[in-house]
Amino acid sequence: MIQKQLKLGFIGGGIGSIAGYSHFVAARMDGLFEITAGVFSSNPEKNRESAKLYGVSMLFDDYHELIAYAQKHLDAVVVLTPTPKHASIVLELIRAGVNVICEKALASSVEDALAIQQALQEQGTFLAVTYNYSGYAMVRELKARVDAGELGQIYQIRLKMPQESFVRPPKSINYPQPWRRQDQFIPTICLDLGVHMHHLAYYVAGFEAQRVFARMKSFSTYGVVDDVEMLMEGKRAEIATFWMSKVALGHRNGLTIEVFGSKASGVWVQEDPERLYLFYTNGQKVILDRGSDLLLKTSFIYNRMTPGHPSGFIEAFANIYYDIAYDLQLFKMGEKRESVFDIEIAIQGLQLLHQARKSSDQQVWMEV
Repeated sequence: MIQKQLKLGFIGGGIGSIAGYSHFVAARMDGLFEITAGVFSSNPEKNRESAKLYGVSMLFDDYHELIAYAQKHLDAVVVLTPTPKHASIVLELIRAGVNVICEKALASSVEDALAIQQALQEQGTFLAVTYNYSGYAMVRELKARVDAGELGQIYQIRLKMPQESFVRPPKSINYPQPWRRQDQFIPTICLDLGVHMHHLAYYVAGFEAQRVFARMKSFSTYGVVDDVEMLMEGKRAEIATFWMSKVALGHRNGLTIEVFGSKASGVWVQEDPERLYLFYTNGQKVILDRGSDLLLKTSFIYNRMTPGHPSGFIEAFANIYYDIAYDLQLFKMGEKRESVFDIEIAIQGLQLLHQARKSSDQQVWMEV
């Protein structure tokens, strides 16, 4: 179905950024995208060094110049700037008629996301928001088994994403960056981690929160929210819990998904991504990997190398870009398929996190 290589431009994502090189490698892994233009940094030297690293000849000094170029020469532009800058850049791209791929979170507030939605409706352009963890094969296998009814009625979804980066920053990068040491109404930790958790709960188990009770705390020296617990009631009477933290020593990235149903439960751990654990009412315990008999639709993207040769974060990210390439080409042909990368999901996540902040401030349940 994917018929040609698509041309991309990058705004942000240069040397020193956390996500930039991951996006670059993932977008090119299956030969579906070519990065042909960019403005990678506001620092002229970093901008030039990044263009050299990525092999990009069309280098611009600012993103306004890139947008003008993109109108005639690019299939889409990837926005990889710090989250607080997303909304203004995405809006300018959309209003110029340029298709957009945006790193999560799409925006820092519900108001900004709604403005983006209105611009999309007016201009009719394409937008995808990247949530890379939903690209793992075993996450998609868990979703397939939930959808098939194998777990029965889902009554609990529990996600945790503990990290230690505010008390033991990774030595490989200068972290945390200044913008991560500032909070808006929705705390930055929620824009970093919470949007992933909301997306996964929706993607895997169809969870949509109806009410939320939250506790947000600051334990580090940065004076921002760095530990969040959320208890939610869903629209189908199920419950969900999220725990996200940047002060959890011993956890590099402890993302875990647990889905509990009336017939079975499923557990997936991001640091052990090749395995999905299933537990049944008869006491049976099953461990699945890519070599097992899976419900997951057979595709080379889940088997770039044979089972026993683990796929990881970059391969999962490449799966997201594979899906986006498919969606973008359909869009160019005037067709559309239901996608979990659409703006509606982004808005739902921001609305949940906005209400969670209000709940924490007032210590009451909040409707979502």
